Amino acid sequence: MKRMNKGILVAGLMALVTGSVSAQAEESTGPSFSGDIGVMSQYVFRGVTQTTGKPAVQGDLNLGYGGFTVSTWFSNAYPSPAPQFAGRDTVEFDFGLDYSGSVGDVGYSLGAVQYTYLYDSASNYAEGYASLSYDAIVSPSAKVYYTIGQSQNKAFLSGDTWVDLGLSTSYAGLDFSGSVSYARWKKDSINRPLAGTVNMYKDGFNLVTLGMSKDVTVGDATLTASLTGTMPVGKKQTDGERYIYGVAVKPEVVAGLSLSY
Repeated sequence: MKRMNKGILVAGLMALVTGSVSAQAEESTGPSFSGDIGVMSQYVFRGVTQTTGKPAVQGDLNLGYGGFTVSTWFSNAYPSPAPQFAGRDTVEFDFGLDYSGSVGDVGYSLGAVQYTYLYDSASNYAEGYASLSYDAIVSPSAKVYYTIGQSQNKAFLSGDTWVDLGLSTSYAGLDFSGSVSYARWKKDSINRPLAGTVNMYKDGFNLVTLGMSKDVTVGDATLTASLTGTMPVGKKQTDGERYIYGVAVKPEVVAGLSLSY
């Protein structure tokens, strides 16, 4: 993982927050509400397919005020592993709290997400995150996620760290983005033992994501068509596979159409 001095990171973020609070208050004109609903060709989370190639219906609702946003996101996901729910697909609900702002061309956000799974509560876990971005013709960004509440089934452990380093730009009416992701997994010889010589939790850069999208205004709403591809780049293990979250991963493609309001 690309490490930063904690003192520098925290001091920098606090300076950004302090410098922008008054501006946020002045710009705020009251609560804002937004949301979207869409259909994706499949649901892929950090390179791992959640619907095994089947379509996913996804959406979110957001309530914002003064730089703060409370959000709820949902999607159908994988078949429930719980015997009492055999034959049912899990439904993922993510509940988030975010504070975002900017100082000049530098944007920042701090927040937390609680991931919950209907019909698979043993997988529920929570992450905190922090991000920085810079507004330019080609805009760089960095976002760090840190697991703060591990799942009962130990698929997600406290201390897991995921980092996205991205670039984004627009050209000819299209939006383009790309990112490379780094993972540092919590070491746990009981819940994450080596499978022979296969290390399913190898630290390092493990995923490249490329995407493009097109927005079309429809009255007061926006229709967005998107295409995203993920490419695992982590070291191949002795069984010929690459792993993320202990799962063998392959290149994936997701096409989507969503309506935001």
